[in-house]
Amino acid sequence: MYGEVTSPGIVLSSMPIGEYDRRVSILTKDEGRISAFARGARRATSPLAASTLPFTYGEFTFNQRRDSYDVKSIENVKSFSELFSDIEGTCYGAYFCEIMEYLTRENTDEYEQMKLLYMTLLALGHEDISDRLIKCVFELRAIANYGEAMKAEGMYYSSKDDGLIDFDAAGSRKVDTSTLHAVQYIESVPASKIYSFSVTDNILEELEYICEDYLKRHIDRPMKSLEVLKQMTDDRTVRS
Repeated sequence: MYGEVTSPGIVLSSMPIGEYDRRVSILTKDEGRISAFARGARRATSPLAASTLPFTYGEFTFNQRRDSYDVKSIENVKSFSELFSDIEGTCYGAYFCEIMEYLTRENTDEYEQMKLLYMTLLALGHEDISDRLIKCVFELRAIANYGEAMKAEGMYYSSKDDGLIDFDAAGSRKVDTSTLHAVQYIESVPASKIYSFSVTDNILEELEYICEDYLKRHIDRPMKSLEVLKQMTDDRTVRS
């Protein structure tokens, strides 16, 4: 059925098309991840100019055609444009959106993934939350929402057994009890509360080790934005 469709959504990516248009990828509550054309959005006077940039949340209305969508209007806009003023924040935001473009599909229920991305972009704007922790939380929860929750039953991380197990298997790595509890919390708490905790540096390092290995098992291609982020981190380490 074709016609007008309205749904909350977040712009994941945006690219120029022709002289004045944009093609945008939007993660929506009701239509899943869709690709849409924003006609005239690159004109300075267009009402779509600012609201079809990445990291923008709003109530999108589309004209649904046979094989495409056109953005008609956007209301109740919440822009996370402050991320563009911080190159590291931009890289983190781009990485989270790239993960969502990989995991989500059109015509599927992506409400939980959309909520996770919204809360994650919101968390990036708070200086009292570590970006490194945000990254770990996002990665674990995004994979769990995808239907591949990590085992969280003990204090030994085993790549072969796909998570935290309660026995010392060959090649496993023992982690702190707090790391187990953190994983259990991340995978079960409502999205609205997912960034309401902190961890010690030691627990954060364990979470980073687990997340890096776990993503390699569930995402079969490198994320370009993550490569940029790692390069920035490496450069900062060398300068210090």
